Amino acid sequence: MKISTPLKLAVTRSSWTTACFVMVYVLTGLSAAQDDATKKCLDCICYASTKCIANAPCDGYCGPFQISEAYWIDAGRPGGTPGYAQCAINRSCAEDTIISYMNKFGTDCDGDAQVTCDDYARMHKAGRGGCSAPWVLDTPYWTQYTQCMQGGSSG
Repeated sequence: MKISTPLKLAVTRSSWTTACFVMVYVLTGLSAAQDDATKKCLDCICYASTKCIANAPCDGYCGPFQISEAYWIDAGRPGGTPGYAQCAINRSCAEDTIISYMNKFGTDCDGDAQVTCDDYARMHKAGRGGCSAPWVLDTPYWTQYTQCMQGGSSG
């Protein structure tokens, strides 16, 4: 009888260890899937904005994502010094700006009770206050974004 208790404990530890490995595997897989989804979302927003032209002219909006200075400030000034324009033309810093902005202000723009890349794309085009406006769906930006998300070109 005394042997069964340690044996039972060993099985419990083994099961617990297995469960931990399974959880790590699942969470790592989910994280990778989320990273892929985030990359696809950013690539399609970039493509819709400028076809990811890195040296797109700065005229109130800069860089491949056409980020405004107010958007960059709202996002918390990613990249710090030297500042807005340098961040907006740097793909990595611009992506950090968008992620920070969406994490801070992400909202359900299309009324489907979920916050998805479509909502982020709408916010990126029309701002957080105008993202539910129907005009967004009638722009070349939206056409290019949806084509990209359906497997077309991306940055």
